[in-house]
Amino acid sequence: MGAVIYFTGIIFSLIIMNLIATLLKRYLFKSVPLKQNNPQYKLFKEIPTLKSYPLIGHSYLFFPGAKYKSERLTEAFVDISRTLGPIFRLQLGATDMVVTLNPDDSRTLFQNEGRTPKRPAFAALVHYRTKAFNSVGVVPGNGEEWYKMRKGVTPLLQHQVINPYKKQQQEIAKIFTDYVKLHRGENFVLQDIYSHLLKFTIEAISVVSPGHHFHCLFNDNEETQTIIDASINFMDGLHRTLMEPPLWKIWKTAGYKKLETSHNTIYKILRSHLEDIEKQYHKDPEKLKEMHPYMYSLFSNDQISLEDKIMLAIEIFLGGIDATATTIAFTCYYLSRDRDVQEIARSSLSEGTDFLKACIKETLRLSPTAGGNSRYLINDTIMSGYFVPKETLVLSLHSGLSKDNNIFNEAEKYYPQRFMKDTRENFHRFASLPFGHGPRMCPGKRVAENEMVILLAEVSTVHCVVGNTVINFS
Repeated sequence: MGAVIYFTGIIFSLIIMNLIATLLKRYLFKSVPLKQNNPQYKLFKEIPTLKSYPLIGHSYLFFPGAKYKSERLTEAFVDISRTLGPIFRLQLGATDMVVTLNPDDSRTLFQNEGRTPKRPAFAALVHYRTKAFNSVGVVPGNGEEWYKMRKGVTPLLQHQVINPYKKQQQEIAKIFTDYVKLHRGENFVLQDIYSHLLKFTIEAISVVSPGHHFHCLFNDNEETQTIIDASINFMDGLHRTLMEPPLWKIWKTAGYKKLETSHNTIYKILRSHLEDIEKQYHKDPEKLKEMHPYMYSLFSNDQISLEDKIMLAIEIFLGGIDATATTIAFTCYYLSRDRDVQEIARSSLSEGTDFLKACIKETLRLSPTAGGNSRYLINDTIMSGYFVPKETLVLSLHSGLSKDNNIFNEAEKYYPQRFMKDTRENFHRFASLPFGHGPRMCPGKRVAENEMVILLAEVSTVHCVVGNTVINFS
């Protein structure tokens, strides 16, 4: 959900921010120092587009009551592509944005993002964090500051850092299966599986960051509920500040207050535990390295401040809650709809977890937590035969690509076998990128994958079927 909020919110905030700005200078295309009659490509202004209007450009497409809804951008952009083709240009206020549903363009995009990839930021979050903590973090950051902060989370992609957490996460997964058996109601139905999975993901990520086991599943203590409420409110506040005019720059809007209050709540809770970790680091660093390898790597990094370390720990914690719970819930849903696939998942466990990993990849193909990847190009480049100048904002719509029948066989079908070695389909590797790619690839990718595989391996021992909107665990 958090990634979806980013995807829809950033696009809508571009619309709002450009509408309210006084446009002193506006362009339809950028001049390029290339021959105008070059037969190898078409000009930027020739990229297909829809009718636009002065000042508002194509923003009218997403006005209240208009044809498209800003919260359903994938459907909107896929529909537009049916008319204009796999690449098109939208003018949102003063911003020209290129949207592409061509996997070759996706590859080109990542080849032209540079050492410090730039993307639209969470403006309200940047404003709040800069003012309150003088530290932005890695998620909304850009440029050299982002690069410095990114080094603080890169260790999470190293197996020697994340593998030591597997034993604890396996224990948590076993506890969760007992939790499911206890909380499933009449006819073995577990209502609102997502809310239950939030407790699991909080518990599973907490052993990694902030290195404190919160014990959410069977201990309904005040701190646990506070964390759950604050994480939900944080996402809601972030969404509101992205979807409304940036009046928070002038006064604290309701959305900004929600963002600020929830973030501050999480900050206070995690800071207290991180201060304990810092003491452990100074007292016995080797023991901390053994018990909490990521916390050790974070506190041994002398290139970033204590506030930066706290901010990174918060981002890893928050980033490991919502999207992971959502993906597990969807995977349970897809498995519960197909008894054959569910049986393969269960029976294959004796040979390893490769099939479960394929199930997760297939879930993220059909129901990605992020709609796409957007970047400002650092080079002039060619996409789908059109010239696209540097500094142009380009969105590769992976949520559309991943369900394209021209790329995947029976794209709407849940078929994990397409990701297995022996039955793998020959699809474009840049068509489905749920964790992104390159320097800005999700740093929590391997942590999340471990959590999901470990839990699904445990849950697979409990039979489940779907009925309407609930999952029956029997």
